[in-house]
Amino acid sequence: MRKISCDQCALRATSCIASEHLEEFDASGVTALYRRRQVVFHEGTPAEGLYVLCHGAVKLHQSDRFGREHILGIAEPGDILGELPLENGETYSVSAEALSESQLCYLPRARLVKYIRDHPMAGVKLIAALSKALSAARRKAGDLALKRAEVRLAELLVGFAARGGETRDGSTHVTLAYSRREIAEMLGVSTETAIRLLGGLRRKKMLRTESRKLVIADLERLKRLADQGNTVAP
Repeated sequence: MRKISCDQCALRATSCIASEHLEEFDASGVTALYRRRQVVFHEGTPAEGLYVLCHGAVKLHQSDRFGREHILGIAEPGDILGELPLENGETYSVSAEALSESQLCYLPRARLVKYIRDHPMAGVKLIAALSKALSAARRKAGDLALKRAEVRLAELLVGFAARGGETRDGSTHVTLAYSRREIAEMLGVSTETAIRLLGGLRRKKMLRTESRKLVIADLERLKRLADQGNTVAP
């Protein structure tokens, strides 16, 4: 994987950075490449800056007192990772780990504050990006509290189909980028429970598994399960 410069980035038109300020923004940050499974930052370590995901995918997760991980979100290109406290001593509330080969730009607090002071509209867009991340975290917390695990799994699979599914012979084929353990972490359940839930959907003829692929045989039925939160009759 090779680094992509800011002026080559496909996201520059929709980012919080105006094109005429790219060179200055690029000089404010430090860009690095991360391998799959490489940790970007740990929960509880000093939060001294923000990260911008340039390309790849990064999971944001917390660990409970038993050491089990719970994925709170999957960051996509253009997303902001971390917090930006105005005082020293604050820490990151989650851990971040690359799910695929990824490129991130790290913006130290002092440089980022100066950049925002010089370009106030970039600060407004940054607030919007952080608000989006906060809303997603709140929805995730609500889902964990209010929705059954089977419904959360259906929503997750529908999302996989929307982002990378291929329709063939009336079925939707999805290449899994995540292990069953990672899927369990996204759902907030144990790996054994995730396997059991997948088995339940197979028995209901909604999907089947083929190695690293999921074949969704009845996408509309799966969507109804995800949307309504009711168990679909077999």
